[in-house]
Amino acid sequence: MTPPRPAGRRRSSFPRWLLALSLLPAAAFAQVRTNVARLLTTDAAEVIDAPVLGLQRTALPLFGGLSVDTSLYADALLAPNLGLRWAVAAGPHRVALGARYTHFVGASAYSSRVESQEPAIQSFTPELSGPAFYAVYGLSLGPVLVQGEARYARYDSDYLAFTGAVAWNFTDAWSLIAEGGMRVKGGAKLKAAAGVRYGGEHFGMALGAAYVDLSDPALPGKDLPLLPTFDLSWSFR
Repeated sequence: MTPPRPAGRRRSSFPRWLLALSLLPAAAFAQVRTNVARLLTTDAAEVIDAPVLGLQRTALPLFGGLSVDTSLYADALLAPNLGLRWAVAAGPHRVALGARYTHFVGASAYSSRVESQEPAIQSFTPELSGPAFYAVYGLSLGPVLVQGEARYARYDSDYLAFTGAVAWNFTDAWSLIAEGGMRVKGGAKLKAAAGVRYGGEHFGMALGAAYVDLSDPALPGKDLPLLPTFDLSWSFR
């Protein structure tokens, strides 16, 4: 009689990398800190936990993940704005929801400048007042943050954009960022950005470039494919 064979080791169909992720300590899911909950052109799936004074975002946290904010960039360009933002972090998951209203007060100033520099333009009256809404979901995996953003705005016309982003925190404070997506406005157009952001305990900054592909008779050379992205901030921790 043939002796019974020892039972072989049974292979588990459960992915080993997923098991490894589930055993990582909570500290491994630390959020890529930007200081202002912004990446380059998109919002960051990040909780604002301290008052911050910045060009892209100046914010004051309230309670329960709520904060009020504004963009000093837009304020300086004669488009005063005020927003309300809520964010939460649970393990590796991050969610941010926000709304902002902009009231453009620079129509006459911009019209005069464009019409004086472009005689072919008889009338130019920009309409940039209106609300904007956004929703962001992010997944933090160690030094990498992967996220997606949906943004809708209503100014002189509807604006809808979907953007994905990856931020790699390669040191304690520095992150490389890549963004890509589509803006929908009577058809799909590519939007993208790449750059670097520093998010220290207090001081923060960002530098990069964004592909915007704007075409308008009022623009120098009639089109504007790239725009620099720049930010400075200070967090009061």
